[in-house]
Amino acid sequence: MRLWIRFFREKKIAAALYFVTVFLFFFVGSLYHMENLEKLLYAMVLTLAVWAAAGLLEGMKYVRKSRQLEAFFRHFEQSGEVLFTDGEMALNSLAGSVESAESYQDALVFFLTALSGRMERERTAWEEKAAECGDYYLMWTHQIKTPISAMKLLLNHPGLSERNGFLLREELFKIEQYVDMVLAFQRLESISSDLVLQEHDLGRLVRQAVKKFSILFINKGLKLELKELDYRIVTDEKWFVFCLEQLLSNSIKYTPRGGITIVAEGDEEKVVFCLEDTGIGIREEDLPRIFERGFTGYNGRLEKRSTGIGLYLCRRVYTQLGITVEVESRDGQGTRVTLGIPVPGKEDRYKE
Repeated sequence: MRLWIRFFREKKIAAALYFVTVFLFFFVGSLYHMENLEKLLYAMVLTLAVWAAAGLLEGMKYVRKSRQLEAFFRHFEQSGEVLFTDGEMALNSLAGSVESAESYQDALVFFLTALSGRMERERTAWEEKAAECGDYYLMWTHQIKTPISAMKLLLNHPGLSERNGFLLREELFKIEQYVDMVLAFQRLESISSDLVLQEHDLGRLVRQAVKKFSILFINKGLKLELKELDYRIVTDEKWFVFCLEQLLSNSIKYTPRGGITIVAEGDEEKVVFCLEDTGIGIREEDLPRIFERGFTGYNGRLEKRSTGIGLYLCRRVYTQLGITVEVESRDGQGTRVTLGIPVPGKEDRYKE
């Protein structure tokens, strides 16, 4: 009944206008001594019935919406969920305001305004927390470099056997790779402001990346074959080498025997760069998802050494550098990664 009373109170102006209109008809008719005023009264009764039926239907809809709104508040009240922080209007007071509101619109606007303010505060708190996490990881990645440097010095101790030294250097190198990956992940959102697109020698960049992995090639007994790489490309040296290191890391990680072949060929449009290994490959059903963040695939889970981040970072960086990337692989038969890299004179089309 309370909601019906509020509905009639909201519609009182419309009802008043109806009766004013009927009164004007009768008043004007009586002034001009119109005949058959009874028929006009009959029409008034019929329109009143139509208005009453329409009002009843609208009232039922109004009451249903109002009850749903109140039930929504009661849900939070009974479930113990908190919408508002200390010092703000309590939930039971808010629910009481909804019940005593002058209209449904007033109740809805009051709640949405309060909820919008709460959401804005939560968004601000989330951004502050994300910034704190970013600062922490940035600090961690810089601080971890100190013990890494100390470990490098300890590896030169004369009492360390050559074989153990190689194994320790391999694990230390992996730690450095993971640290670099964390730094890259933290900088990924602002990568566009960090890019410096310049002309570079492809062979020099490849040798720069390969040199860092020499210890892994030696420890695993893998063969590296560098073919034609005498091309000029347009890219960002730091980010290009980082992505190439991720591709090399994956190839070495999943290549138990055989080796890796790197070759390039180019024309006036682009340089096609290929990195091919003889590793365990990628299952066909996993190929469409290898660039998704956190996806490791069947072989990655089998080896228990995949983070699912490296290729995701590569795809994001390649997009910014205007480099296309394609991956072909067959389970147990190796993997080929093909990059389409812009060349001097064509860099503008890849900056979009």
